[in-house]
Amino acid sequence: MNSPFTTPGALGWHELASRDPRQSMSFYSQVFGWQFKTIKLQDGPYHIIEIHGEAIGGIAPDKGTGPARWTGYITVEDVDEVAANACRLGGKLLHGPQDIAGIGRFCWLEDPQGAVIAAISYLKD
Repeated sequence: MNSPFTTPGALGWHELASRDPRQSMSFYSQVFGWQFKTIKLQDGPYHIIEIHGEAIGGIAPDKGTGPARWTGYITVEDVDEVAANACRLGGKLLHGPQDIAGIGRFCWLEDPQGAVIAAISYLKD
């Protein structure tokens, strides 16, 4: 089976924006058996979700006042092209495209119905 990190159109990463990442990690570790590895990023700590040693997503602190939310990241060949196409088709660009050092390039989109999803192009080996 192809990896979702290399298959365009695949949902390859799930990210939770949480006002209390520690509480979220405690909850999800007990519900799904997830383990976490915390790394330091420019904006603060980021908690990588792992299952059986495989990274499947992350939990980021959210200082906003809205509800916690999950965002799915779809693997694409060219984030900039996807962002332009989404806007041309009536969607909105919410963030990016922006580079993530050592990872790739991503953006957040809102579809015409108001649903949010992200697109990401991973760096090639």
